[in-house]
Amino acid sequence: MLKLHLTQPQLIEAQQNYAALDAIPAMQRRRLSALAKMALSSALTSLNGQRVDYIVWASRYGDEQKTLDILQDVLQQQTPSPTQFSTSVHNAIAGLYSILCQDATPSTSLSCEWTEALIEAYAILKSTATAQRVLVVAYDQALPRVYVDATEFSAFALATVVSLENPN
Repeated sequence: MLKLHLTQPQLIEAQQNYAALDAIPAMQRRRLSALAKMALSSALTSLNGQRVDYIVWASRYGDEQKTLDILQDVLQQQTPSPTQFSTSVHNAIAGLYSILCQDATPSTSLSCEWTEALIEAYAILKSTATAQRVLVVAYDQALPRVYVDATEFSAFALATVVSLENPN
């Protein structure tokens, strides 16, 4: 069993108030997808102005609607939008966080669920002498209707800062 200390866990659901995003300029905030707003809001709320040594970003599907839109463009022999592509990749939200918050903290973007992200954070804490605190952010949104056989779930973002000190 992994023993970790979780600090400031934040669960954000779709269409909640994203007050933590007020630190991001309005023009850039308006351009964020709903998924990015949830993920960034949970991350910023959990951090609450604190610094961490590493960030683990985790999503099973990423922004699958954007990926589906790109695939539909290709099927219709249209050139996909470079902007649409750049924000559809799995590490897009990590990149947005780094740019918008001017934070060069090392990070990893994984295609996985919350528990695997915690295992990654644990491995970082155990193997990196300089890592004392890791922010873990897991987020996903409902899949597009074309995936009717997929498990249904509500959009969410969950973030917490983990450390090895005083496990709870």
